[in-house]
Parts: sequence; structure tokens; C-alpha cells
Amino acid sequence: MYEYVIIGGGVHGTCLANHLLDSGGCTHDDLRIIDPHEELLASFATKARQCGMRTLRSSFVHHIDTEPFSLETFATGHDRGDELVATNDYPNRPTLELFLDHARYVIDRHGLADCHVRGTVSAITDPDARDSLRVETDAGAFDTRRVVLALGLGPQPTYPVWTATVPDTAPLAHVWDDGFDPMAATGFDGTTIVVGGGITAAQLACRFAEQTHVTLLSRHDLKTALAEADPYWINWGHIETHLHTLPAGSQARHDRIRNARNDATIPPYVMDRLTDARDRGDLTIRIGEIACAHATGDGLLVRFADGWSTANAQVLLATGLEPAPDHPLVSQIAETLGLERGANGFPVLNDRTLAWRRTDGTDSRVFVAGKLAETTVGPLARNVVGARRVAERLLASCPDSRRQRRTAVDPAHPT
Repeated sequence: MYEYVIIGGGVHGTCLANHLLDSGGCTHDDLRIIDPHEELLASFATKARQCGMRTLRSSFVHHIDTEPFSLETFATGHDRGDELVATNDYPNRPTLELFLDHARYVIDRHGLADCHVRGTVSAITDPDARDSLRVETDAGAFDTRRVVLALGLGPQPTYPVWTATVPDTAPLAHVWDDGFDPMAATGFDGTTIVVGGGITAAQLACRFAEQTHVTLLSRHDLKTALAEADPYWINWGHIETHLHTLPAGSQARHDRIRNARNDATIPPYVMDRLTDARDRGDLTIRIGEIACAHATGDGLLVRFADGWSTANAQVLLATGLEPAPDHPLVSQIAETLGLERGANGFPVLNDRTLAWRRTDGTDSRVFVAGKLAETTVGPLARNVVGARRVAERLLASCPDSRRQRRTAVDPAHPT
């Protein structure tokens, strides 16, 4: 019987595991992280490199360790202070490689890999009538007192409608495809079109503009924003005042989060790279949409909604991911355990503990992190800082659970 089974070994899953172990209320024997990849954080690292990320958008105090200045100390101690990049009107930001190396340092130092089970979760059930949960995976079953969902942003890449008629052999790829190889795509002998209007598309376009001419196609004018939401949303008191006062599970909460987030925006330092590439003649920015595309012997013949067309093209999509609530596991859990879903299919959570509520209003043993917790944790839930907020809520609601059970058996055991 485990205390916690965390589903997902990305930034949120590893951050939560580290906080639980560091609190002293959990040991390595009490905790399992279920993730299908060979190593923790592997999916995050792959995706970040695929899109050409150079630096994180968040500041150096946002990482997976429990000590806020741990990353800065790591950088200084390894003579890598120059990888804390200065930003106007914003704290220094780490390079991607510094962030990943620090994360691996934390994982190794705290033995988080010992908790990692490589597997895919197929179902979660409650065979003991709410006293515990069973997590079914292709690596076996795990009985646990609590499950934490840390599933990431969405289950699958989002493809525009016009891609349905394009054959699989055509030069069309999504940046979040598991098999996307940016090095192979760089060698394409023809026109490269990057579709998207946010930071991912901008980073991808900048990466390819270093080797070939690129057209960045966006449905809207490119917009800049330094952060993904106002820093006030880091503060839990602000979240309680401006989000929790709205009905749980309501569309009003989603509307407030949507208005607070700077979605589909590009930070100024990436916009500067786009501008430089355009001024060099390596990048063209177009506003519009693709109407259709047809495979030819030389690539794709692409026709745009405004009548313009181009031949011998490859198209690279940076069009986001499907909504997080569309993950099959979310539906399975809700149906099997009788859990409540609100507007847009999001879990309805206890705002204080992040426990997913049952349809009868009681709290289940399933806790939620990441994008799925957005309606409680706020517009920065999906970001690195959101993982820390979830960890704090989880520890506050279930403090020293292992130690409390031992005390109940042996009153002489120190608390």
C-alpha cells in the first residue's frame, strides 16, 4: 500500500514527488511515479528541444526543488551564472539546459528515480469502497491511499481540419508529434511553413530560419507579453479572492482564467529574434490560414484562404494540444469513481485541498495538478510555479500522513 501514486513524470510530477519526500511525511517506499518514458522529465526535455526553446519563460526561482534559490546556487556552484539570462523588467531566466541539468541534479540527489515506474496507466478503481485506490498499469497494479494526476497539457496534438486529406507520407508534421525530428526537417529542400501564432511557433520559426527561409503563418497579428499571466496570480491569497469566490466548476472561472492568461503571445526576447530573422531576409511573417494542401512529388502544394499558393513546401504545425479534460484517463476516472466535472469537462476540486470532488459533494482520494487544476490553482497552474502551489496545498491537506499512522500504532513514536 503506497501513500501516493503520482501519474506523470514531468515537471509537475517530479516537483510534487520532491516536495512530498522533503517534507518527511513520505519515504521512497511510500511513493511511486508512473510515467511511460525511460527517465523522469524526458517528455518535457524532448518537447522543449523540438520547438527550439533556448530559455524558460519563467524565472530562476521556479524549478522542481523545494528551496527557491536552489537553481541559482546550482548555477553559481557550477560556474554557469552566465546561463541565468537577464531580462528587462523581469527576474533572470535560466537557459533550458541549465534548468534540465539542475532538475537532474535534484532527481539524483533525492533519489526520485527510485520511485519511477515505467508504465502507462489504463484505469483507476476503488476496490475497497473508498478506503484506497488501485492504479492499473501495463507494469502491474498499485494500491495507494492517494492518487495525484499530473498529466500535462493535453493528450494529443491539435491538427487543423485541412490536414485530414493529406497523406501520412507528405512533409507535414506537428512539433509535438512523438516522432518529430527537427534535424531531418531542417534538411528539406523546399519552402518551410510554420503554422501558429504563439511562443512555440515563434521559437520553431527562429530555429529553422538559421538554416533556411521560413514563412511563419499566424491567424492573427503577433502579440507580445513578457509573462503568461500577471505575477499576482502566484499569490494564493490573490487566487482565493479573485477565483475561489466564483462558483466551483463554473464557466465564470474559465472566463476569468482565459482573460488573465496571455495565451498565444510571444515574449519580447523571442520577438526580437523573429524581427532579426525577418530583417536578414530569412523569415516572412504572414497573417492568414491554409485552406487546403495537396501532396506532390516535390512536397506539398499549399493554398491559402486569401488565394495565394506555394509549391514544394513542408508544413510544420505549432497549433497546440487537445484540451486536457479530453484525456481518456480523466473520463475513465470520473465515470468509475463518480467524480464531478464542471464547465468544459474540468474536474471540480476542493479549493483548499485540490481533492477531486465526488458527485455527492464529498472529497475523493484523487488529487489534481497541472492544467487540469487550473480552475482552482489559477492561470499559472500549468506553469512551473503551479507545481509548487499544488505541492503546498497537498502538504497542507495531508501533513505527515505516514508519521501519523505510525503514531496511531505506537504512541511512543516521536511526532
